[in-house]
Amino acid sequence: MRLLLLLFTACVVLPGCAALTIGEEEVFYPKPSVTPETFDLEGVDLSTSFVSVTDSLSVNAWHLTQPDARATVLFFGGNGFYLVQSRSHLRALTRPSANAFLWDYRGYGRSDGEPSVAAFRQDALTIYDHLVEERGVPPDQLLVWGHSLGSFLATHVAAERSVAGLVLENPATNVDDWVDNLIPWYVRLFLGVDVDPALQEESNLERLRTLSVPLLVVAGAADNVTDPAMARRLYEEAGTDQKDLVVVEDGEHNGLHDTPPVQSAYQALVQRVAGARSPVVDSSSVTDSDGRSASGR
Repeated sequence: MRLLLLLFTACVVLPGCAALTIGEEEVFYPKPSVTPETFDLEGVDLSTSFVSVTDSLSVNAWHLTQPDARATVLFFGGNGFYLVQSRSHLRALTRPSANAFLWDYRGYGRSDGEPSVAAFRQDALTIYDHLVEERGVPPDQLLVWGHSLGSFLATHVAAERSVAGLVLENPATNVDDWVDNLIPWYVRLFLGVDVDPALQEESNLERLRTLSVPLLVVAGAADNVTDPAMARRLYEEAGTDQKDLVVVEDGEHNGLHDTPPVQSAYQALVQRVAGARSPVVDSSSVTDSDGRSASGR
């Protein structure tokens, strides 16, 4: 997105420019893949299934379990998330002895259907209900984790169902703020931007103000897709008094889930959900990337 905006701006501002150079690093974006056949996390079992979200549609889901798990995390990926590209997520989500449930959105991977905001919202609740009603996961042991676009689904589920805790990774306050961050004012001078009304309804800020469950907000200080200032605002205005903010220095839009400070805070949240004593993170602290915690900052 940033590359496209720069190219557009250059064409508008520098009409005399004869050529723009695009290097290999802007073209190639490799991601290591994983399949059920190549899944190899020691001590963790993987089962695959297709979960019916309507009478005629189903989505592909992976359920990771381990004998000593003390919680289950339901993961909602970003708009570019696919199960086959989730190797680092599989490792990071199950490292604190937690089970994990991940799935491909409608129209993604092997999942049926076409993507839409309304469909994603309903599917998210259906997946939650499937975990609780058919797989026997107690709501008081169920965390929801949303990355980027998935943060809106995570807060939607937390607002509509009972959850034990909530993790928001690189979240936006609302869609309008997100668009303002992605498309600077000087580009708007030349390019009109209309946001679909269904998207404009999405607001993590409004939902968090009314939620009281334990909350972990994660941001990257160098994220150029979702401004970390939005994560800070979500943390500050969240209604719960059990909340933590981790801002990873030099962290970008992807990959924060596997960093030490985020893993430490996630471990503490799993301990809290499991009813264990949490020695790592105070219930109202902000943690920098070096792991230091400063209350009320």
